Formats: sequence, C-alpha cells, structure tokens
Amino acid sequence: MRIEHLGQSGLKINHDSQCILVDPYLSNSVEILDSSDLKRQIPIPYKPENLTNINWILISHEHIDHCDPHTIPILSKVNPNAKFIGPYLVRNILKKWNINESNIINLMDNEIDLGNDLSITPVPCSHPKLEFSEDGFPRTVGWIIDNKKSRIYIAGDTSVSQQLINFLKKLPKIDLAILPVNEDNFFRRRRGIIGNMSIREAFELANVLKINQLFPVHWDMFKVNSTLPEEIEIVYRSYKWNFKLIKNISKLCF
Repeated sequence: MRIEHLGQSGLKINHDSQCILVDPYLSNSVEILDSSDLKRQIPIPYKPENLTNINWILISHEHIDHCDPHTIPILSKVNPNAKFIGPYLVRNILKKWNINESNIINLMDNEIDLGNDLSITPVPCSHPKLEFSEDGFPRTVGWIIDNKKSRIYIAGDTSVSQQLINFLKKLPKIDLAILPVNEDNFFRRRRGIIGNMSIREAFELANVLKINQLFPVHWDMFKVNSTLPEEIEIVYRSYKWNFKLIKNISKLCF
C-alpha cells in the first residue's frame, strides 16, 4: 500500500488494483465560497477530471475542505463506478449533487470490506466535540485502513478526547497514524475556524497508543490555519517520543 499526501487532510492510496481517495480538496472552493483570505498555499496536485480509475472515496465530514463541491462531483462524473463512504450529512450532500445513490455507502459499526484484502473501520471524531447524526453514527469520522499487513489510522478532523483514546485502545495495534496538527485556539475559533490537535497532543496520542510512526497533516493549506514544519520538527526533537516522525510519506510502502 502506497500513500500520497494531497495537502490538508487529502490522501491518495494505492493498494494492488485499488485506488482510494480520502478527503480530496483539489480546487480553490474555500477561497471562492468562504473567504478571499483562505487562499491555497500549495499547488493543486491533480485536476479532478484527470483522476480516473478511482474505486473508493472516503469523506470524513461535510466541511468543504474535506467534502469539496468543486472536486467531488467531477470525480463522480469521471469515475461512474466509484463508491463513496461518509457520515449522514455527507451522504445527504452527495445525493444533492446527483451522485448515484447506489454508489453511496452507509457507515457501519464494524469493518467495511473494500476488496483485495483491504478494509476500513470508521473511527468517531471530536470536532470540536463528539456529536451524532440522525442515523446514530458520528457526525465526523476518521478511518482505520487495514491491508492485512499494516493498520493505518487516518484521524480526519478531531481533537483528542478520552472517548477517542478508549475507542482506539480497543483496536489492534496501529502501525502508522496520520494526525491533524492545526491546533484549536481562541483566535482561530474567533475567526470561525475549528482547529484540531496541537502538535504536542498528536505526539502524546501516538505515545499513549504506542504507534510506530506518525505523519502530521492539516497544517499546510491555509495561512490562517497553518502550522510551520519547523514547529513540528522542534517539538519532535526537543522531547523523547517513542515513534518515528514521517516527513515524506510517499517514499514508504505499507
């Protein structure tokens, strides 16, 4: 399994013949639809119309930097057989975008089989607190991806909570955690931005769960919601952590 970071929380995952996208933000929709000061700081890695042969698209929640109205409908058009998995509010949005309902998969309490020895398990998120939708499932989710060799935790947007720790401790050992590090703080909340873990919180979570490797995300897209890579590096080097910090995930195979 190979993983490519697309910016923000977006990922492109290849495993055998399967290709999975996670929260692909491949446009400038946040700047256009939300605020002119929310400009991309990094280039768009792929045009959505050029991403064909996608099998699965996982969407953690309804915010447009994760459920992008300028990306998702195009991906659906060029991948008519692609399946979408996400929480209740996401599924409602997908239906409004006229995505084929037979391609929209409900969340489940247990593993969802993606084929080719690949499965995912939804993980509840606190964004900023744990909330449930009308269907009884969390409003925001992360994912455990398991290919029978490695278990990868993709946190999505979440703060650390005891509920999250308890849930993850019940699962088999995680080999790699992909965690957001755009911390929540007063000034971001005043700006209307819901932050996630701080760098130290993400690192402590990896330590508590005895995770082998950590790849930080959600720090690079918008200046007002960013974290400097130098900050991440300083915190990693200044304390004793029991995991390896991954800087370039595309070089690894899981």
